[in-house]
This record gives sequence, C-alpha cells and structure tokens, in this order.
Amino acid sequence: MEPDAPLSPSAAWIAQLPASVAMLMGDTVRYANAAALRLLRAQQAGDVVGKSVEAFIHPLDLHRSLARLRHAESGGINPVTEIRAYACDGTPLMLAMSSAIVVVDDQRAVLATFLDMTERAAMEQRLRQTDEDFQRMMNTMQDVFYRTDAQGITRYVCPAVKNVLGYTAEEIVGLPAAAFYPDLSERDALVAEIKRHGAVRDFPGRMRRKDGVIIDISISTQALRDERGNYAGVEGIWRDITERKALERRLEHLATCDSLTDIHNRRSILTVLEQLLQRRASLSVLLLDLDFFKQVNDRFGHAGGDCVLQRFAHIIRSEKRSRDFFGRLGGEEFLLILDGADAAEALQIAERLRASVNAQPIALQNEQVVALTVSIGLTQAGPDDSSASDVLLRADRALYRAKQQGRNRVCCG
Repeated sequence: MEPDAPLSPSAAWIAQLPASVAMLMGDTVRYANAAALRLLRAQQAGDVVGKSVEAFIHPLDLHRSLARLRHAESGGINPVTEIRAYACDGTPLMLAMSSAIVVVDDQRAVLATFLDMTERAAMEQRLRQTDEDFQRMMNTMQDVFYRTDAQGITRYVCPAVKNVLGYTAEEIVGLPAAAFYPDLSERDALVAEIKRHGAVRDFPGRMRRKDGVIIDISISTQALRDERGNYAGVEGIWRDITERKALERRLEHLATCDSLTDIHNRRSILTVLEQLLQRRASLSVLLLDLDFFKQVNDRFGHAGGDCVLQRFAHIIRSEKRSRDFFGRLGGEEFLLILDGADAAEALQIAERLRASVNAQPIALQNEQVVALTVSIGLTQAGPDDSSASDVLLRADRALYRAKQQGRNRVCCG
C-alpha cells in the first residue's frame, strides 16, 4: 500500500456512523467519514483527506492536540477533551475529541472521534456572560434584590443590603426574612397578598437595621412556583424609602396643620368634622374665641399675639381628651370636636377648658403678662345635620350670645 494512499476501512459501518470519525497517520488525515466531512464543511473528501491537522486545529490548541496524537500512536487511549478548531471555510469550531490506535490494512493509524460542541460552548459563554452581567448588576444596584424559599428562609440577597440594613449578604442568607421585620404581622400580610395575587408592587413595610433603627421600605415581588405549580417562595426587590416617607409625612403635616399653633388647620379640622358627621356618632362641637384679642395685638404687636395664640393652643391640647380633635379656623377662632360626648359631658368639658384658660395668665418674652379669657359656643350634632356648616352655624350663634352676655362664658345652642 502506498504511504499516501487513502485508507479504506474494511468495516463499512464506520462510514455510516452519525459521529464524526477520522483516521490519521502522523499529522496527516488519511480518512474522514461522511459525518466528519459535514462537520468540517468540506465540499469533497479532498478538502480534508491528505491535509495536515495543522489546517484544522487552532494554533493555541495545536501543541496539545499533537501531543495527544503521539500518545495514541504509542498505544494510549486519550479521554475526551475539547479543542478549538476550524472548518474548511474558516468557521471556528469547538470539538470534543478522543483518540486511540487502530490497525487498518496492516498499518497502524490513530482513530479520532469528535463531537461538535460549538453551540454548547457558545451557550456556556452566553451563560457565563449573563452570570457576570447579573453579578455586576447586583453589585452596583441601590435597591435590594432577594429570594426566599417556601418557608421564608432567605436564599439570596444582593450586596446592596449592606448599605441599607448594615448586614452583609452572608449574614442574612439562611435566616428567615421575618427576622428583620419589627412587626411580624406586616410580613404575614405581605406573604398573604403575594399568595393571593401572585405578585405585589410597591407594598409598604418596615424593617429593622443592624443598629436597631426602623426603616420604611417598598416591596415589589412575585411568587415562585415549582414544576407542579406549588408555592416555592418569592423573589423581588425592596428599597429603602425612609427619606421619602419622612418627606411625605412632612408634606402631609404642612398640608393639614396650622403653621403657628401646630394643630389642625381650617381645612383639616372641617374635613374631620364632615367625616365624623357621616359616621352619625354622638358628637359635640365647641367654637372657641379669645376675648379682646385685638387689644393684645394692638398692645404687644403681632409677635405678642402669636405667642398668646400658641400658648392658648397648648393649654387646650393639654386639657382636651385624647380622642378629641382640635383645630384653628383662623385668627383667634378655634374649633374643638368632642367625639362621643353628650350635651351634659360637653358642657362640663367646655366649662373646665374656660376655667383653665382664665386661670393661666400668659407670660410674653418681654416678661409682660397677658390675662386671657375665652368665650365658647357649644352645640350638639343632630340627626338632621347634613354638613359641617349646619353644626357650625348653631355653634357660632351660641358663641355670639356668650360674647353678648359679657364674654368668658359658655353658651349652648
């Protein structure tokens, strides 16, 4: 047999193998079955047979591949390894190859079998890239991504948790998510909502930081399901909204509180009255007006007048019941809503407040003292009162009688 003549394996089944098979003598390909020719994108057998393996092996893997061929020629069997290669048209390939010695027509040759791993290698590269992208995102995001199992145990949390709760991710993984809630009922409500709807968005909650400080959070998360559709835990994102909540509370305070006396402003106290009237509960209303307040402003200026208003509001707040609502309608006129007080109890409370104001002269910053009295119009909300104006009209008439009768007194209407 001529040294360069193509090998013709006597076993015809080799040509029919779906796996790619080649035979080599030295560094030269002497045979390639149909599957190998297809894999290498050969137009004809001559594109492969008779060529050196150097034409197909990536330069960085060539030395390793030749060493394995030498090992096979010496009688060794090479386990599967992956090598970078090229098709006849230059397309890069990733091949899983194994080799061993065979005897064909009384000549020793290396039988090499290989599988196309190009797509798998590309997929693995994409997976690695995806994982790297995920880790990079987790390492840089400000919100906290987390995942728990069906028992509520934390299985993953991103590094951003250190900036928010003060714990490292390693300190949290393996612990119940509920361990960081100051009120377990809030966690239970979240889980129940997720199980009911499958997901939640901007669900409010609170967590306790490592230093003990309670923070406000907003949670957007969804349920995880196993292959049978059973609840398997949750994953999602929560963010620290403590500053936002503080701002919202501040804005709400500014919108509902009188800036001078820090009690309900006119709009807020009238809204409260309307809501309580809709409830149809027992209700009494006191309209309070400081006596001779214009003289206070004329004598001590607006700064002195403001001081008197603040002190008056403080007296009423300290004397009223915790369930009652107190607000400033404007100027020196105030409204006190007695929730659940009948006429007799309301009159008793009104007289006590009037006496308390009368008994507490107000000292100004210039050490001057203002003796203060208040006139009060009292009325009871009735079943025919459809709006706050109905109640306030009667209270205002009662207040007018108190003024007409000499001030510093309570009149009912």
